[in-house]
Amino acid sequence: MANELTPEHLTTIGNAVYSGNKIEAIKLYRTATGKDLKDSKDAVEKLAADLAARNPARFARQRRQSGSLATLVFWGAIVALIVYFAVKWA
Repeated sequence: MANELTPEHLTTIGNAVYSGNKIEAIKLYRTATGKDLKDSKDAVEKLAADLAARNPARFARQRRQSGSLATLVFWGAIVALIVYFAVKWA
């Protein structure tokens, strides 16, 4: 295992961070560097902070999209419960 990150590693890890998948980013970092879990987690969190500072719009877009999905799932569940109980009690 190498101790240095190549530009390809940084791109792959960065893409995982941008997509909101920090666990995958940590796994990729550990595989690429051979570092332990704590060091890898700390490094990925620092990278995420650096990426967010350089491109905040990309992180805001990702947060909005996940918030929208969570909201959609929540309201879908509420509607499903209302329909279920309306049919059951009718």
